[in-house]
Amino acid sequence: TTRRRWRPAAEGATAPTRGAAPLSGPGAMSSLRNVVKRRTYKERSQPKRREHLGLLEKHRDYAERARNYEGKQKRLKAMREKAAARNPEEFYFGMVHERTKGGVHKASTGQRPLPMRTARALKAQDHAYLQHKGGKEAKRADRLRGALHGLGERPPDSHTIFVQDEAQAEAFDPAAHFGTAPELADRTFNRPRTEMLARADVVVPRAVREALGDDDEELAKWAGRVARHKELAYEEYAQRSQRRDALAREAGRLAQERALFGKGAKKRRVVTVEDGTKKVVHKWKKERKR
Repeated sequence: TTRRRWRPAAEGATAPTRGAAPLSGPGAMSSLRNVVKRRTYKERSQPKRREHLGLLEKHRDYAERARNYEGKQKRLKAMREKAAARNPEEFYFGMVHERTKGGVHKASTGQRPLPMRTARALKAQDHAYLQHKGGKEAKRADRLRGALHGLGERPPDSHTIFVQDEAQAEAFDPAAHFGTAPELADRTFNRPRTEMLARADVVVPRAVREALGDDDEELAKWAGRVARHKELAYEEYAQRSQRRDALAREAGRLAQERALFGKGAKKRRVVTVEDGTKKVVHKWKKERKR
């Protein structure tokens, strides 16, 4: 064993206290490094004369691009080696359901056709849903039609008036004959006479006139709001009627598809309907029921 001799400390030196941090060494350097202000790192930007080329590529951009390029090259090399070592007579059962287009393999989506029983059940659910929605739209359209009374629709019939000769027919004036204003002569509903129009409470309800007074501008605004409300109501009725008809057609198509899932020999035919369009129909073979 070696022994260490005690030597007195130099004059003016102090003995280190227990637990004090060293004044020199790696610890002191790390602490001083955080105290001293360091120069801010700045990357070089693209020179003015090369701004049309875009941003200046930094080393990290180059490294990422290089890694991407090397990865692609490795994959291509592995594919070439696999193609070179391929056995043209090998077979896997997965090849039965795979396809190629133009010599390129098309990956399968993994979807398989539904069983007939499942498809029939789904068609039944869709048909029931369309019938439900179509019934709701039909009820709403009928409710709107009952509230509007079909005031904006021209009736299919006509009013025939007999005169003595052709001269009276050419000089016939519907407004004078019915005793109403020319603007109301084409109406088959709510066609007040001239003496009724002279009364103010006929055109504007009494409650509205009492609320608005005799201000013509306010009365004109009220009449415009009434006309706009009526127009919107008829637009809603037309939209609901179209939606009801579309749902009925779709429900009919699903009903036909459900029938095609059933048993029995059938033939597909294309017929021309009254409006000139072609329609696909199916005819089943007659079978005698027991």
